[in-house]
Amino acid sequence: MRRLLLSLVLASAASPAWSGGFEIRRGLVYSRACGEALTLDAYVPEGRGPFPAVLVIHGGGWSARRPGDMAGIARTLARRGFVALNVVYRLAPENRYPAAVDDVREALRWARREHAALKLDPARVGAWGHSAGAHLAAMLGVESGEDLEAADRVQAVVAGGIPAVFELWPKSPIVTPFIGHTFAEDPGLWREASPITHVTPDDAPFFLYHGTKDTLVEPAQAERMAAALSKAGVRHELFLVKGRGHVGAFVFDRGASDKAMSFLDATLR
Repeated sequence: MRRLLLSLVLASAASPAWSGGFEIRRGLVYSRACGEALTLDAYVPEGRGPFPAVLVIHGGGWSARRPGDMAGIARTLARRGFVALNVVYRLAPENRYPAAVDDVREALRWARREHAALKLDPARVGAWGHSAGAHLAAMLGVESGEDLEAADRVQAVVAGGIPAVFELWPKSPIVTPFIGHTFAEDPGLWREASPITHVTPDDAPFFLYHGTKDTLVEPAQAERMAAALSKAGVRHELFLVKGRGHVGAFVFDRGASDKAMSFLDATLR
């Protein structure tokens, strides 16, 4: 009996889990380059594909590993016919900028290399993050330059509660460990790490949503990002979640996630 139970447990661990029309492939290693295994969970819809895909990126001030926060969004995306890739990345303060940006970029490259196995279309990949995850998603959306590989670009960004302009918080106890230097020590690095610095006309379309009562990441961050995108002629939407704070706009978003899904439908399909 023990052998039978053990064999059932091992089979369950080795087999992908199926739930509501999609398969969950957990703990896929996308990189070992940093000396540790970095993983993601892939939510793959039933059917032949190829499907559009979305890299979903958790928040936590760049210092807490909370991919479970994005699991609900990943499931909804998969039910809607997107491959959702729920990624983990290296954390501050042990790992300074640009480690987390490099990690999500590598996850994107890995997904495109493995597109056939994941049933995703490498030409239709977006990114969705909240808080610190929104920052990382945005950094993928504003990638530019002659040396940029096609595999580094995303075709759409959803960013909730986005920290976009770090120099507005020159003494931030959250941003400083992520950057690894104070603003006074290296203001150029703080600006380099800010998505708004890199906005150019060829950036991906953006859907921004932000709580009007957010006191951790003020709405001015999203508003400034929207203004920069507008000035550059980048297609974008800004949805203000009335009466919600930083966490409330994520958990009780007053329809923001539904609008984000519609944005992804229109942009990636």
